[in-house]
Amino acid sequence: MTDRPTRNIEIEKHVEASVEDVWEAVTTPEGLRRWFPLDAKIEPRLGGSVWLSWGPGVEGEAPIHVWDPGRRFGWTEHHGDDEHGQPIKVAVDFHIEGRGGTTVIRLVQSGLSAASDWDEMYDALVDGWTYFLFSLAHYLSVHPGRPRRMAWRRFPSELDRATVWARLQSAGLVSEGAPGAPSVVEIGTAHPATVVSVRAGHHFAARLPELEESVFFVELEGRHVGFWLSTYGVEDARVEALQSALDDRVEEVLAL
Repeated sequence: MTDRPTRNIEIEKHVEASVEDVWEAVTTPEGLRRWFPLDAKIEPRLGGSVWLSWGPGVEGEAPIHVWDPGRRFGWTEHHGDDEHGQPIKVAVDFHIEGRGGTTVIRLVQSGLSAASDWDEMYDALVDGWTYFLFSLAHYLSVHPGRPRRMAWRRFPSELDRATVWARLQSAGLVSEGAPGAPSVVEIGTAHPATVVSVRAGHHFAARLPELEESVFFVELEGRHVGFWLSTYGVEDARVEALQSALDDRVEEVLAL
């Protein structure tokens, strides 16, 4: 077995929900679809599997390596082989603990290569997990038990990251305010927003209070750009209109 230098990601989030509700949200297909992937399937047992999808070409299945109800759930991803032909295995673990009337969920992703050619992927994973744990807490505290409807678009772009970010910022699809700062998201019409997090050139996340506390997330990952609008309690016709407006806006701004 290769002694390969690795690094981990560890993020902790306090959630205003019971341990039972957090467990359901991270270990059932219905729960996961409300804050994480577009679609999910789970064989809920040690040695079972989890399948997650963010659209065609961005989906995968992984074996479950830990299943401790109410406490810990995790799977193992295979990221190819190293220079010695040994498999690169990356573990994703959710640790759940009731604490002081709330629930603390700790995400640990371990086994990521320490090599420099993994730096961009590592940074993207940190951004992604930070947002998704916010999304989990937002769903459970603001929209508990409500299904999510998505308007989304993900595509490859030949433009460099700086150019993409500048165009998105000029078009009102991202901004660079500090967390908690007011903003506006231009999807069809101007939607008042509150910044959740931002890292210029990498990601932008905001709450849209007047759109039933929906959440908008933009990510620049490698040569791909993703737009994800999570809505709860918004009428189907309005979500469809938002999808159409998002498609038109993205095509206009990035000249697809």
